[in-house]
Order: sequence, then C-alpha cells, then structure tokens
Amino acid sequence: MTETVETTATEDLPEVLPYDPFDPAFHSDPYTTYTRLRATGGNVIRTGAGVAALGYHDVHAVLRNPKLGRGEGAGYQDTLIPTPEGLRPAVMFMDPPDHTRIRALVNKAFTPRAIERLRQPAEELAAKLVAQAADESAAHGTVDLTPVLFRPLGAGVLNILVGVPEKYLAQCIEYANDAGRGLDPAYTLSPDALANRLKARDGYVAIAEELIAERRAQPVDDLMSELVLAEQDGERLTEIELLTTVANIFLAGFSAPQAAMGLAALSLLRHPDQLEWYRNHPEEGAGSVEELMRYDAAVQLINRTALEDTEVGGVPVKAGEEVFMLLGAANRDPAAYEHADRLDLTRRGTRNLGFGHGIHYCVAAPIAKLVIEVALNALVQYDVELQTQTPPTNGALAIRSLAELPVTIRPRTAS
Repeated sequence: MTETVETTATEDLPEVLPYDPFDPAFHSDPYTTYTRLRATGGNVIRTGAGVAALGYHDVHAVLRNPKLGRGEGAGYQDTLIPTPEGLRPAVMFMDPPDHTRIRALVNKAFTPRAIERLRQPAEELAAKLVAQAADESAAHGTVDLTPVLFRPLGAGVLNILVGVPEKYLAQCIEYANDAGRGLDPAYTLSPDALANRLKARDGYVAIAEELIAERRAQPVDDLMSELVLAEQDGERLTEIELLTTVANIFLAGFSAPQAAMGLAALSLLRHPDQLEWYRNHPEEGAGSVEELMRYDAAVQLINRTALEDTEVGGVPVKAGEEVFMLLGAANRDPAAYEHADRLDLTRRGTRNLGFGHGIHYCVAAPIAKLVIEVALNALVQYDVELQTQTPPTNGALAIRSLAELPVTIRPRTAS
C-alpha cells in the first residue's frame, strides 16, 4: 500500500525555507532564528519556493485567504493517507467544498460532551503516571517524563476517546514515534525516516479499518461510533472518508499531544515564578495553557499553496507557489503581543495560532488543551527539577517535540 517518495538534496532546503532546517541550534531554540529573520527580512520573506510568513497578522490573513489552499503540490502529496482506493487526503488537508461537507460531519462527533467526559479519567490516569514517575525517581534518581508521562497519557486519553483495543496500544505508540515527523516535507527526511513514516501510516490505516468495521456492527459510546453514525442533511462519511479521518486522528493524536505536553512542562519548569503562579491559580489553568502554547508552540510550520495569484503582507505570490507559515514566529510577534518573548501566565487576549485559524482550525484543539492542563496539574503536585535546561528535540520541522525530558520528582515539601 505504501508508495515511495523521492527526496531532494538537503543543500537545496535553505532556499525553500528562510533558515537552515538541519541546524542543531535552530532545533534547540528556533525563536532566536525567528527574531533574526524578522529583524533582517521583515514579517514576510521570499524564498526559492514562494514566501515565508512570520508575522501574526500575516499568518492570520493567510489562514483566511480562500486563494491560498492545499492545492496538489509537494506539501499536499506529503500528507496523503494510503487507502484501498489509493492515496487520499484527510479532511484537514482538503479545500472547500469537500472540506466543508466532511468537516461538518466530523464536528458532530467532537461535541463538548464527548470532550468533557475525558476529564475525569484523564485526571486519574495523569495522577497515577506522575506518582509512578515519582517512585521511579526515588529509586533511580533521574526519570524521563516523555515515556513515563507524556506518551502514555496522550495515548491513554486517545484510547478513551476512540476505544483502541489494548492489543493495539503499544503498537500505536511505536507508530507515533515513527510518524512524529508526519507533517515534515518528504525531502527533509532520510530514506529510513521516510520509510518509517509510511509504515506508520499503513499501520494506522489497518487498525482503523478493523475498528470501523467493529463499530458499524456494534456501536458503543465513543468517538469512533459517533463518526460512523454522524449524519448531516442526509449525508454520512463514505468508507474512505471515514478511514482517512480515523487514520488522521491516530496520526495526530498519538504524537501531537505528547509534543505539546513536553514543551509546556519544560517552559513551566524553566520559569519558577510562573510555576508557582500556576500552582496558586488552578482555576486559571485553561488561560495558562494558552500562554504556554503561545510561548513554545508544538506546531511550528504549516504551508498553503496559492490556488491563484494573490499576496501575503504586500508580497505578490503567484499561483502554484508555496506559503510557509512559521507559527512559532507568529506567536512571538511583538506587533501582536507585548513582551512577546516573555512567558506570562496572566496574559489574556489575542489567541495563539498553534491550532491554526479559520476553516482549518484544529477540531481536536479542546482535547489537546485539556490533556496539557491535566498533565501539568498532576506534575505541580510534586517538586519537579529539570536535569538539563536544554533537552534534545526530535529534529522535526512541523511539530516541535522533545526527545526526552529528564527530571527528578519528589513529594512536595512544606513551603
């Protein structure tokens, strides 16, 4: 089912993007690069493939511009999901009118009720995982939060939501490691990384096919059944639409929450004053999560293709050219946020762009925010100390994720 994709020479990449995507310093701290680019090139920079938008208002405009869509360029091809009928896009990678129809059906499954029923089991799981991490830390000293908290919590919540059988959970988590660079351009991946990504997509599709068949035969109270039964104006998702939607939930749901939780925890632990504020204001958890996501965004890079001639921030863009949106840069734009490089959990107002905007705003954003909040609420019940201020990342361009987060965890001492 997998198709081979040719890769491009890495030396060509700095011409496609306005920075070197293989620079270790960039992966460690992309924001220094963004500041330099903004100072020297402005908020919209022309590249060899089109333009890159760094400004908040420019990215916001791109996401609402009907002349900029998915198209059928290289970025679109990288996102296709293998199905029995060939490679097909998921709803998030479609343009209207198909996107409009399918998104309306998918929205019916992501109801506030479906999301809120996750909170209590998520809280219980997070508390259990953090307690186990504290026990491991007591026995061995350092513990890595990625495999003991972020990965199993993200997978566990998705399991509650979708109902993945226990026999598939370990395999899904393994696929998530291979699919973690799922939104990166294919020409940025090594042959092994590309093969692993395609293997993960095939694996998720196979599991999704089995689960869809089970829910058609016997619906239960979960998101999968809601998707199978969702109906709008007499229409339902076709078998292929349902398959690509579920596979995409797996591809995003097993990797993106892990990334977001890790970055949020790292930012909080790097700022003891903000950590203390978070502890003292649990009722402000949702607003705190918004600021943490703005400060260090998990989703750093997305793209659109010009469907016809248009402009971005006054820079002409021809039909067929690419527009790269640097969401991490937009979320630190001083024109949109006062003291943009400062983490301030009391900040309210302008919404961060980490989940996109407009018709493609992430349908699962409320779930991701809930998972981050639950993870942090469990962590701050303990004294957690970073073992390094600069933990390694996974090297991805689109979804910035920590490869590990080594810490020590102890029961809190009286202050």
